[in-house]
Amino acid sequence: MKRFLVDLHIHTALSPCASEEMTPPAIVWAAVRKGLGMIAICDHNTARNAGATQEAAGANLTVLAGMEMTTAEEVHVVGIFPDAERACAAGDEVRSSLPDMGDASTRFGEQRLMDAHGKILGKETKMLAASSAFGLSETVNLIKRHDGLAIAAHVDRPSFSVLSQLGMFPADAGFDAVEVSAAAVSSARAVQFSSFGLPVIVSSDSHFLSDVGTRCTVSEMGEPSFNELALAFKGIGQRRLYYA
Repeated sequence: MKRFLVDLHIHTALSPCASEEMTPPAIVWAAVRKGLGMIAICDHNTARNAGATQEAAGANLTVLAGMEMTTAEEVHVVGIFPDAERACAAGDEVRSSLPDMGDASTRFGEQRLMDAHGKILGKETKMLAASSAFGLSETVNLIKRHDGLAIAAHVDRPSFSVLSQLGMFPADAGFDAVEVSAAAVSSARAVQFSSFGLPVIVSSDSHFLSDVGTRCTVSEMGEPSFNELALAFKGIGQRRLYYA
């Protein structure tokens, strides 16, 4: 097994709440500079910039295609997929349930679709900050139908988490891991979430370049890849994930 630093929750400028500096090449540069071996692009309710970030990375960095979905209960769930095609297919299902953006970009922020060089190709017309029509179980099932991994996002936060929205952690939800925020690690509260019986990871949830890799998970696996990550979540063959 080899040791890699992974940050599995990074937004591009396609997310309305992310900085315009979060372009595919800039994200790759920031991740490599921080010594990361693998990242996941997880924009709100879409995966349409993931492929461009993979192209920008080339052989310099493993970039997984993901998405941070907002359920009908306003729970955030991170889905990570084997490739950008399956991530976008899942994203298309979520997109079909979102309202049109209209003139709301002045209030919520622009949603930039970009190529591997950071050039703006267009803007998403659906409101990515909105809740989808999919409930929590439907969201997890959607991820699984597209061969993805489901992570309960920032479970320690007082909003948009499983605990804040439901008041409990459903043991039968089908999650593969739970994510805690940097604040939970700093305050030593992260350990309490191991009681859920799932791997506990920490991610940066970056919306600005300066945040990329500021909090990440240590992985011990054969290589930085989706398949190895899936095995590490299950603790197979001495693979493991832990936060520093």
